Amino acid sequence: MVLSFHNRHPSPVISPQLTKASRNSPTVRGRAGLGSNVCYWGKHCPSDAMCTQEIKSRLAMGRERMAQLNTLWRSRAISNPLKARLIQALIWPIVTYGANAWTLNKELTGNIEAFEMQCYRRSMKVPYTEHVTNETILERVKRLLASVKSHKLKHFGHTASARHISLAKDIMLGPIQGKRRQGGQRKQWSDDLREWTGLTIPDLVHLAQDRATATYRKFVHAVANAR
Repeated sequence: MVLSFHNRHPSPVISPQLTKASRNSPTVRGRAGLGSNVCYWGKHCPSDAMCTQEIKSRLAMGRERMAQLNTLWRSRAISNPLKARLIQALIWPIVTYGANAWTLNKELTGNIEAFEMQCYRRSMKVPYTEHVTNETILERVKRLLASVKSHKLKHFGHTASARHISLAKDIMLGPIQGKRRQGGQRKQWSDDLREWTGLTIPDLVHLAQDRATATYRKFVHAVANAR
């Protein structure tokens, strides 16, 4: 899309001729990301609206940050509980940036859980040869997947409880125009909420709009930290 400015019109005006010609330009197509992936403020926005590349990119950034802090994890002066809290403070925010827009499937959930275990085992120096189970390590630490669930549920509650009309609320709760795509249907953003909570979207909206009590806040904490 190209905006043209005229002397008589200080506001931008869309030029259909320039837009049509510019879309066919390889330079403009590369800059605008037409038919390719776009990275906006560190977040990947693929043309197919899938978040697989975004999640894997975030996990790679978390591994890179873990490697940079290798001296910290090797220190014997820091206890294992403190190392776990440092991971949650220094690594989790990098990985969970933009997690409120993720749509998780079984493969991506497994990737997140595997990355979490790698971080804890590396920092606590727990080799796989000792046959220490993941449940034993995760007994006293905060789960990474719990942070992802909390981000997404809080974002839904904040948007759904808004009294005014907003574009984000229309996109989240409004119907989508058009026909269903051929083949198997992709997992939608709201499917995670129904799977985690066991409630329908109208029930979640009603629960989020109850501002008189902290019911929804307690509900999010219970769902996110469910084992």
